Amino acid sequence: MGNWISANGGFRIDGPSGTLVNIGQYINSLDDSGGASRLDDTGLGDTRERSINGLAQATQVQINGWLNSTTYSIFAPLKNGTSVTKTVEVKYFAAKYQVGEVYVTNVKLSQSVGQKSPFSATLFAENGLNTTSVAAT
Repeated sequence: MGNWISANGGFRIDGPSGTLVNIGQYINSLDDSGGASRLDDTGLGDTRERSINGLAQATQVQINGWLNSTTYSIFAPLKNGTSVTKTVEVKYFAAKYQVGEVYVTNVKLSQSVGQKSPFSATLFAENGLNTTSVAAT
């Protein structure tokens, strides 16, 4: 069983039945990234690089954890690719959640003899994740 980074944090995702399943106890790291991309606007005679705002990047959440019957049933069917989205809820601490629809990509399931078996996945939120003070339902 993995150890969640914080006793206050949590992670839920749609399970096989379509209801949110708390798998925070099996997640040992989570990286949330996004922001706007920058476009090069440097002229031929410029002596310094210049850039302008580009498009907003999709939010990506990289998760790593321990493979077991719960996490396997959620992520194994997604390994072969799907256009189905999953609802996720990332709880950072009390009343601070990021919630939204994600495409699950880069699913990796591993097995190790005599050791814990890890898994990883990238959750790709085209429209970003919404910050809210209320847990997803």
